[in-house]
Amino acid sequence: MIEMWELVGENDRRYSNFSWRIRMALRHKQLEVQYRPVLLTDKASIGFSGGKTVPVIRDGDTVVRDSWAIAEYLERQYPDRPTLFGGDTGQAVARFANNWVDRTLLAIAFPLLAGDALAVQRGEDHDYFAALIERLTGLTPPALKEHQGRNAERLAKAVDPARATLKRQPFLSGNSPAYADYALFSIYQWARIVSPLDLLADDPAMRDWCDRLLDLNGGFARDTPAFR
Repeated sequence: MIEMWELVGENDRRYSNFSWRIRMALRHKQLEVQYRPVLLTDKASIGFSGGKTVPVIRDGDTVVRDSWAIAEYLERQYPDRPTLFGGDTGQAVARFANNWVDRTLLAIAFPLLAGDALAVQRGEDHDYFAALIERLTGLTPPALKEHQGRNAERLAKAVDPARATLKRQPFLSGNSPAYADYALFSIYQWARIVSPLDLLADDPAMRDWCDRLLDLNGGFARDTPAFR
């Protein structure tokens, strides 16, 4: 069985957007997994990975960290299971989607959601995460909250290429979901888990797509501690 280390907050909230990409990928591949919760301040528990961030998986004697590297490993190691990419061309396009989410959308989503995410941290992680927010954004969590509405509008504009695509097909990957969908979905799943703000209240195309992903695998992604 694959083991996966991921961040945990108050009330067992598994809030890491990077980990949700791999949660969805593992379900897509129909692989059994045992989750190992990790606090932000508990770097020692993942020291065996050679890094300080999650997700990390261990599959037998193999340890892989970084969500994209894990996705590539799963596709390579389990070619007989449903494909995450749909071949080399699909993998290249998924890499582009993953980089778009990381470099464009996450840069907007972090200041949008970080203030709310602070409130769901366990006590041991609260001060660490507050300091991280200030270091990455240059603003205190209360100051970020003042800009939340504007940042929500920025995110809605930034995802317009996805919105236009989803008006014409059910998933970014076509008629069925694949890793490109999971990369984008991770932003909205993170929002569901850490924030009472409904980012998709007035966005039917994105809402319907997100609902389809939440309903996959018997509602696995929906059935997690969250605000909605």
